Amino acid sequence: MLDWQNMSEEEAIEAAIDEHGKDATTSVAYCALEANTGMESPEYTFWFDLFLKLKKREHVGRA
Repeated sequence: MLDWQNMSEEEAIEAAIDEHGKDATTSVAYCALEANTGMESPEYTFWFDLFLKLKKREHVGRA
């Protein structure tokens, strides 16, 4: 995704949803998959870390 380095996490989530039209976690996961070149690039790391934060947030408050 273009200009990911200059986005806040919330802006990145909105851009991912705009591009993939899914829920936030799924859209961010797609961005991570697209950025995956077989090596951990900075873009992949950004999207994957954001994906992990969203997954953790989904589980808060659930048993």
